[in-house]
Amino acid sequence: MDALAAEAFLNAEHTVYGLRLRPLSLGHAFSLEAVGSPLYAGQQGSESDLRLAAWLCSRPPLAQLNCQGIRHRLWKWSSAKMDFSTELARWNTYVGDYCSPPQLWRKTSGQKADSSKIPSPIATVVRLMRLGMSQKEAWATPVGVASWYEAAAYEADNSAHLDIVSDSERIAILRHKARQASQQEQNANG
Repeated sequence: MDALAAEAFLNAEHTVYGLRLRPLSLGHAFSLEAVGSPLYAGQQGSESDLRLAAWLCSRPPLAQLNCQGIRHRLWKWSSAKMDFSTELARWNTYVGDYCSPPQLWRKTSGQKADSSKIPSPIATVVRLMRLGMSQKEAWATPVGVASWYEAAAYEADNSAHLDIVSDSERIAILRHKARQASQQEQNANG
């Protein structure tokens, strides 16, 4: 079995700033993108960015963002002394646990496809609904699981296999990159 598939479907419980996070679903991905979360986009973020992301992901998918209630104020006060770098590492583990789509070999061609103006989570929800899920089920589907469902549906609908990078190929790629980095370091040191 592909390790990324196992990672997408078999998840641990995660907490950030003392909040038990729900599975990182398409609804959470949409909400994080809507508020412009740099952390979900893989960029550096501030402590307030991390607090907002954790709060969003502790709520049901697409839940109304309520940062005014007593629950939010008590949580903010009780988590004020927690270490940002520790909580950021927990966040990164959480995202990595749920965002494990199949890794595809890139085909090199001279043309780039135009990207859609429709946000990716919406397009994915529509495709999952075509597979028979309700809208609520589709929005609650973890991000990595949705990617694997899409890949399987593509193969079933097109009678074609996607060129997915295998675990052994991923290991070979990592070894090759490590050798290249070592050689570059040796060349730099003369």
